[in-house]
Amino acid sequence: MAPTPSETSRLWPWLMVVTASATLLVPATTAEAEDHWRISSNTLIDYRDVCRDGIRFGGAVRATAPVSGSYKSRAIVVQPPPTSWEGWDRKGRAMKRRISIPRLDEKTTLKTEDGEDVPVSHEGRFRMPYDRAPLDLAPVVLNLENGAAGSGIVTATVTDCYLYAAIEIQPGDPSKKVTVGHGEVSVAALGTNVLNGGALTASDFRFGPANAEAKASELRDVNGDNRDDLVLRFSSTEAGLGCSTKTAVLRGKTPTGGSYEGTDKVKPTGC
Repeated sequence: MAPTPSETSRLWPWLMVVTASATLLVPATTAEAEDHWRISSNTLIDYRDVCRDGIRFGGAVRATAPVSGSYKSRAIVVQPPPTSWEGWDRKGRAMKRRISIPRLDEKTTLKTEDGEDVPVSHEGRFRMPYDRAPLDLAPVVLNLENGAAGSGIVTATVTDCYLYAAIEIQPGDPSKKVTVGHGEVSVAALGTNVLNGGALTASDFRFGPANAEAKASELRDVNGDNRDDLVLRFSSTEAGLGCSTKTAVLRGKTPTGGSYEGTDKVKPTGC
């Protein structure tokens, strides 16, 4: 059960937040070598992928916190960062999603980037899109207590990467039908107001479970927004698409070399 705002304010001195990737529990006895926990008052933050359209992060709760079961709260990303959460006007929020930080079977210790060892009783890892996107390439702050007064301010900088890039499989065909076993599938990396499709490089992209390279590419506006979209063509067989495929991922790079990841639905035919 999620704490009320008043309960949250009372709890914050015991809370501790960590950031990393997708919604899975990390073994209690180990922390990944590349983790860089940062103390935010009585929370810890480990910023991983802070992208224009989403963020990979995790959460943890200090072992002294009176929290039984999973710790449930809300996560927000705020840009520009407030100077403090006291008197914050609650503007500039980019995300407001519920999180549930799992309780560990055994208490463990996380080491901060300053070398401090902090015992925690809860830890989890998450991957979330923002409610509004994209963010500017500028500082942001993550807060897992919905901006509760007394929380610390620990900032990160948004980088030119995408966790939820806008793509369209079989552009112009709402059925998303893809013939498996033979034939080609088209995938459009859509241009946006912050991503120039004409600046994308076809050879940087891979598609499907088998990470196929594009057979051909062209620039055209597939969605009528007067922006260039990079349309890539792949062999459905080389891409690893099969009768059980429901979604497929296009991975690549932005013009500045940032990571790019987009997912769309697929409806296999010919099975």
